[in-house]
Amino acid sequence: MTILDLLKEGREFYAGLDLDKDLDVEILLAFTLGVEKEYLLSHGEENVEAGDRDVFLKYLEQRANGEPIAYITHTKEFYGLDFYVDERVLVPRPETELIVDEVLDFLTGEEMTEELVKRAGVAEGVSEVRLPVATMLDVGTGSLNITTAVLKNFDNVCADAVDVSEDALEVARMNREYHDLETWVEVYYSDLLSNVDGREFDVIVSNLPYIGAGKFDTATDDVKKSEPHSALYGKNASAGSSGLDLYKKLIQQIVEKNVDFNLLVCEFGFGQVDGVKQLLNKFFDQGFQWEIKDDLAGIPRIFVVKKIK
Repeated sequence: MTILDLLKEGREFYAGLDLDKDLDVEILLAFTLGVEKEYLLSHGEENVEAGDRDVFLKYLEQRANGEPIAYITHTKEFYGLDFYVDERVLVPRPETELIVDEVLDFLTGEEMTEELVKRAGVAEGVSEVRLPVATMLDVGTGSLNITTAVLKNFDNVCADAVDVSEDALEVARMNREYHDLETWVEVYYSDLLSNVDGREFDVIVSNLPYIGAGKFDTATDDVKKSEPHSALYGKNASAGSSGLDLYKKLIQQIVEKNVDFNLLVCEFGFGQVDGVKQLLNKFFDQGFQWEIKDDLAGIPRIFVVKKIK
């Protein structure tokens, strides 16, 4: 049996299923054979061992049963970087890249550059001087994807990445090691800010569980079946919850623990924009400016809070 034969068999296996059969089949076969997708078509007449076919069919069945490809291959691309993922963490989504964009725009902006120069005590115009690091806090870090994407695109950042799930923290540490960030990132347990001291961070980011109950439950059946419920709904999600309970608690802790920041960026879900606006109006009415930004589909997706200097 050749590679082309298996590609055909895979597409036939998916017949009638609501899946991207061409892409899924190519990804799973390439993963099975340990090659790039491009290799498949250029080596279509190459024979495949029976054992590899058996493994490939097993993967096809897992995918047909709703398991995300990222959990099968244990890898997911985010912001052009590869991350290890498994059932202990959510699969990183493209819309979450908006958080990274916002943070990088802030860190490379004129205001932050001037602040870092000021901290260094460097005369204006002096070049080739390593500036002090900017500080960042990632609350509910999951696979460490947001923090890693920021640090891989901006040299001078030192980050704390926290999560309430010990399982997720294990995955985060794996990705920290894979991306060689042990020197720059502290990964540790914290229920929101329970173990975070009251110091100042230049940037706070968070993609907390925000799926609510009832009309606020927007998760698909496949997502509910495969991805960790605590990362979707939170550990103590209550009936009738809008999904914003954890964000309300996080912001309350920021205020109560005097955790100062210059930029706060968080992701939220479909249908929650009115609740987010109420929350921001309540806690950030003075000394801050905030805005809601849409994702590429035109859906309100992140809120951005900046301290007024």
